[in-house]
Amino acid sequence: MTVVGALATERIDEWRAGRRVRLPVMLRRPSRYLDPGVPDHERALARRATTLVGTTKSGALVEVLARGSWIDEPLASLRAFSRRAIGAAVGRWSPRSAAIVTAIVIGDRAGLDDDVQRRLQEAGTYHVIAISGGNIAILAGLLLGAFRTAGWLGRGAMLSAIALLTAYAMLVGGGASVDRATLMAVVYFIGRAFDHRSPPLNPLALVAGLLVALDPLSVADPAFILTCGATLAILLVVPSVTARDAESTTRSAGSAVPAMSTFTRPLRAMFAASVAAEAMLFPVGAMVFSRVTFAGLGLNFVAIPLMGVAQIAGMAVVPLAAIWAPLASIAGWIAHAGAAGLVASAELVRFAPVLAYRVAPPAAVAVAIYYLAGVVWITTRGHRMIRRASAAVAAVSALWILVEPRRLIAARGDGRLHVTFIDVGQGDAALVRFPRGSTWLVDAGGLSSASAFDIGDRVVASVLRDAGVARLDGVALTHGDPDHIGGAAAIVREFRPREVWEGIPVPRLEPMNALRAEAQAGGATWTIMYRGARRAIDGVEVVARHPAVEDWERQKVRNDDSIVIELRWGDVSVLLTGDIGRAAEHEIAPLIPPARLRILKVPHHGSLTSSSTEFLAAVRPQVAVVSVGRSNHFGHPAPEVLDRYRAIGSAIFRTDQDGAVTVDTDGHTLDVHSFLGRQLWLSERR
Repeated sequence: MTVVGALATERIDEWRAGRRVRLPVMLRRPSRYLDPGVPDHERALARRATTLVGTTKSGALVEVLARGSWIDEPLASLRAFSRRAIGAAVGRWSPRSAAIVTAIVIGDRAGLDDDVQRRLQEAGTYHVIAISGGNIAILAGLLLGAFRTAGWLGRGAMLSAIALLTAYAMLVGGGASVDRATLMAVVYFIGRAFDHRSPPLNPLALVAGLLVALDPLSVADPAFILTCGATLAILLVVPSVTARDAESTTRSAGSAVPAMSTFTRPLRAMFAASVAAEAMLFPVGAMVFSRVTFAGLGLNFVAIPLMGVAQIAGMAVVPLAAIWAPLASIAGWIAHAGAAGLVASAELVRFAPVLAYRVAPPAAVAVAIYYLAGVVWITTRGHRMIRRASAAVAAVSALWILVEPRRLIAARGDGRLHVTFIDVGQGDAALVRFPRGSTWLVDAGGLSSASAFDIGDRVVASVLRDAGVARLDGVALTHGDPDHIGGAAAIVREFRPREVWEGIPVPRLEPMNALRAEAQAGGATWTIMYRGARRAIDGVEVVARHPAVEDWERQKVRNDDSIVIELRWGDVSVLLTGDIGRAAEHEIAPLIPPARLRILKVPHHGSLTSSSTEFLAAVRPQVAVVSVGRSNHFGHPAPEVLDRYRAIGSAIFRTDQDGAVTVDTDGHTLDVHSFLGRQLWLSERR
């Protein structure tokens, strides 16, 4: 449940863990987007036991009924104090650094801005600000160091470390990643407490088995796979590297060959760990996040120490704030330096964007071959030829995952026109692939500015990658409403369109101005499209049917100013109408020539203000596609509007019920099929 409004920020400390609250909530099923290449978000949430989400309009509506338990209340108070102390000591140097340190120390990422999260994700170092194995390992190392300094390393010290780590996990609010890391540390300390020596793979297998036994669905949790996979890779590779280094040192003793320095050895081990983890997990990253980041191989050398500085100094801020504020401020500056350095290190990707590689989810067979070759390579030590062959197979399958042959094939086109109406919820987005491979995107969906979910990056871009699009030839933005351009920033940033079309300009519309600046910085031509503009793209005629040249400067966005685009090829017409209403329909209806086969993107999501009887009589579509969100509060599409389409014999497809709708045509026939399997075939001879 999300509480919105200004009061939520003021009162959030009252809603502490363990307290019982009462609040009115508008509940709904989680959003899901039925598109090729897009994960099922609703199913992913259901695996984590969340089947409904909701919103409360104001913090004033939240009533605290009862306080928490004798454990929950002190922990919540300490958590709130930690947040305030870090905010005061680190925030005086930088609010952004304070948000990062708060995330690292107590796992509260609410203050992180989207730009920081995106930059760290692209750099492959986002893991350092999520409390998980690294944070718990640092804390465990601090505890061992303190016990060693005190000369206390017996069973009592190990049991004390277990108690302190468990308390820390409770303080930061638990969570799957925290629980996994803490359980691994606890198993390790139990082994030391009872002097039980075992190969490192055994406790990993024990912890993984316990986690799966407690929650069988964790095997489908990407975080579980990433944690166990990275740990497994490190345990398989690093011991052999350190053993070779030790052997090299032994051979060098008494000889003229200098031994490897004590400074170089840990760097080699760290680099080996980074390479092993990246090699183990890059197919998982490609499947789950559509991202392969090579920058992490080098940046981990910087990011992990900087995270350690930020964590240790940030943890020191909390007790120092209770003792003497100036000391806390000094520790706060050190934490700020670590956090600021962490963000600055991510700039490497901006200077070398090739290091952050976005890919379509790879074929399962490519991933299976990669891991099978890896297993053969690991288990056949001493068989040099077999290991070389398995390494070659792994390299080929890795290249398959990175390049994806579909992208190379699709870039040439297949002689047909393809239009995919993407399911972006309550919004519009359509991908057009022309016969010789040119690609255009008409609108990019979007949510309100209050939502942190980026439709462009999480949905539209995923569809484009799945279709093999590496770079767009153009983007047409029908008008400036958020549900049409909200996702465009991510598309412009990743797919670098060569040209962008805009309808009637609205000079005061800041989101469109920002898009124009970013597109032009990337080399795109920004074009104002008016009625009558024509292009021939791969033999397909593209005509702007609307709007007319403006006679006064627009102060705000108007639906009736939407660009209306018609694609004409042979006997087929595809009419993309934006959000026009009756007035614009009446204006353009006489301008649209008849077509034997016509697909119409239903204007304004099926609103009562559009799809007039006169307009439908003029265009007479055989197929009508409604781009609309599931259970939207506008009531789109209106039943009366659907009745009008049925009355003229149109086949109606809806993205909320059918998912993405794809139209394939050779100019004489139509093959219409949806993500959920509905199909329709039409011929001009019908």
